[in-house]
Amino acid sequence: MVTCILFAAVLLAGCLPPESRTDDHLPEELVADESVEALEPASDFYLPMTDGATVRLPDLRGQWVLVNFWATWCAPCREEMPYLTHLASEHAGDLTVLAVNMREPPGVITPFVVELGLDLPILLQPDDATLLAYDVRGLPVSVLIDPDGMAALRAVGPLVEGVVETVLPLRCWQRVQDRWNNVPTHICYACAGDTS
Repeated sequence: MVTCILFAAVLLAGCLPPESRTDDHLPEELVADESVEALEPASDFYLPMTDGATVRLPDLRGQWVLVNFWATWCAPCREEMPYLTHLASEHAGDLTVLAVNMREPPGVITPFVVELGLDLPILLQPDDATLLAYDVRGLPVSVLIDPDGMAALRAVGPLVEGVVETVLPLRCWQRVQDRWNNVPTHICYACAGDTS
């Protein structure tokens, strides 16, 4: 019984530190779970950045915000970082991408950021209340917050290209239509109720 519970806990733990992994690739059967049952308020947080400034989530109301929880030792996190950087540059002015590191020291984070050429705000030291509010149990976890401060999408696992774009404002509608056959309809909130 204890062995079964331990096995289940390890299986559900998500991304594990490098010393416990035998490879650097995700099995193909692991897919991000993109869902939010209904729009719910995103929990406010105030977190320091690597440059010493503080990001206050309430200050970002009025724009879309993607909050991504990650770590340097997490292979799926590494794999999705180029997509996060692409989102930030492609939707600059409409979308802010916040990369929240899971309590690693700056001496570990900085070489990772430089190696991958990340141009994202890197937030540090999320407290337990923030992790609980965003239901961070494994990595990566991403939450897309709409301009009114409501969680519009929650993804557990690496983000798949095109998923975030389906939820952004209707000005992205043409891209949604172009990719419609490849995106599950249950995650397309941008066009909910408007199929014209």
